Amino acid sequence: MKKFLVLIVAALVALPMISSAHGPSRQQVKEKITINASPEKVWAMVKDFGGLHNWHPAVASTELTGDTRVLTLASEGNPTITEQLISANDEKMMLTYKITGMSVVKTITFNSKDTPYFTLPVATYKSWITVKAVDGGSEVQWKSKFYRSFMDNPPVPEGQSDKDAVNSIKGVITAGLENLKVVMEK
Repeated sequence: MKKFLVLIVAALVALPMISSAHGPSRQQVKEKITINASPEKVWAMVKDFGGLHNWHPAVASTELTGDTRVLTLASEGNPTITEQLISANDEKMMLTYKITGMSVVKTITFNSKDTPYFTLPVATYKSWITVKAVDGGSEVQWKSKFYRSFMDNPPVPEGQSDKDAVNSIKGVITAGLENLKVVMEK
C-alpha cells in the first residue's frame, strides 16, 4: 500500500510538468460588433475578398488573384499576409478563409536554432466572418482559430507565446470591426 501511495504522489507531482511540456494548443478569438447599417450593405463590404484595405486600417493594399489575396500591411517594412478564400456563402452571409503564408519580419537565434518571426505570431490560422440582422442593423462576428507560430515546447521566445498570439489576433479583429463600423455608418 505504501508503494501505491508513493506512485500516486509521484504521478500528481509529475502531472503539471508533463502538461506544461507540450507544444502549442489551439487558440480562439471571437469578437462581435453591432453596426447601424443593413446586413446586405455590410455583407457586400465584408464578402469583397479583394477589398479588405477598404475597411481594415492595418491593410495598405490588397492584391487578389483568383481565390488568393495578398495583404500588404501599413506597418514598418510593409509585411505581407497571403490568405485563401475557402467560401463566401451569400445565404448564410459567412466568409471563411485561411492564412497560407506570411512575411518573415525578423529571425533570431533561440535555443541554438534560427527562429523566424512572422507578420503575425500564428500558424494554422482559419477565420469566419458572419453578418446577421439585429435590431434594424447588423451584427458582425469575426472568429479565428489558430496555434502560436513557435511550435516547439517551452521555453518560448519573447513575443511568440499563446498569449502573444491571442493578443495579436484580438487586436487585428477588434481594429477591423471597429473601423468597419465607422465606414459602414458614414
